[in-house]
Amino acid sequence: MQQAKNLDSDQLQEAFQSLARVSQELDSSYRDLQARMTTLSAELAAARSARLQELADKERLLERLASLMAMLPGGVLLVDADGGVRDANPEAMALFGEPLLGQLWSEVRARVDNGAGRHLTIHSRELEQQSETLVLVIDTTEVASLQAQLGREQRLVALGEMAARLAHQIRTPLSSTTLYLAQLRRNDLAQAQRERICGRLADRLAHMEGLIESMLGFVRDAPPLRETLYLQDVLQEFEATVQPGLQLAGGTMAVTPVDRSLVLNGDRSALVGALANLAVNAAEAGGDGVHIDVWAGALSHGRLLLRVRDNGPGIAAELRERVFDPFFTTRATGTGLGLAVVARTVNSHGGDIRVGNSPEGGAEFLIELPMMTGSA
Repeated sequence: MQQAKNLDSDQLQEAFQSLARVSQELDSSYRDLQARMTTLSAELAAARSARLQELADKERLLERLASLMAMLPGGVLLVDADGGVRDANPEAMALFGEPLLGQLWSEVRARVDNGAGRHLTIHSRELEQQSETLVLVIDTTEVASLQAQLGREQRLVALGEMAARLAHQIRTPLSSTTLYLAQLRRNDLAQAQRERICGRLADRLAHMEGLIESMLGFVRDAPPLRETLYLQDVLQEFEATVQPGLQLAGGTMAVTPVDRSLVLNGDRSALVGALANLAVNAAEAGGDGVHIDVWAGALSHGRLLLRVRDNGPGIAAELRERVFDPFFTTRATGTGLGLAVVARTVNSHGGDIRVGNSPEGGAEFLIELPMMTGSA
């Protein structure tokens, strides 16, 4: 009996000890949980504070962007995937007027196309993630007006400069003409002297006429006559025009024959005149015994090359960049407009012209022109 009581007492004590251990473990777990809750609460408060700060920063950024959009000198529109204007800044409202929001962008843009006297530049960029398009509209009416005014002033300045240079060029032959006319009034002048003076007078008048014609040819801004041309015909007419005078001056010229596969679109008279100017320039620079060589051929499927060479003194390197400038000449009797007219003719035909010296030392002009394809 006593043994049974001792056994119950031991079991009860053991149960109390187990209960104490569980209580201690629960207390420890509670304290750990409480500490964890404190940490999580602090982290949550910090995250909430950071989020609030981020939202405040974004709100300030949005305010700045809104202010910037309102201050922009151009109109900004947001066009949705359906082509409707979803949003717009005040400048866009002023440019296009009401209604604007909710309207189709194509209809809004039609107001620009129909606006008289207005010049608007429109740029757009797609926002792929939002399936929207951002449109920037800049009113360039004032800029276009200023550019037109500047162009007129530049043309007036150029015209004034040309007039001044032309007056300077004409002054010398005009003075000589006056002197010759004064001599012709003498009653005691012999007939031979009178004829010689008349010849010189005719030369001076022809020189002045050439100056004026060169001037008109340079400033003439009319587009060249466009017609289908065979280069063979152009070269034949050029040779027939230049060869007689060149032979009288003691010069020679060789033109490489070409077939009728080289076809271009342009002004026949202008091209013949440009080649003639190059030949005359070579003859005047080369003097007696000058030889001019003209070669033509295809560079590619759509470009042809004309090469004009002479055996004269060539062109100094420091002068090559200026030979096509109006009124630039190294000769006392030169007009300075011949090569300028050549360059303008080539450019008006969509071509390029370069100048250099040939391997033999004479001047060399290379003219590239667009060639018509599909013709024979």
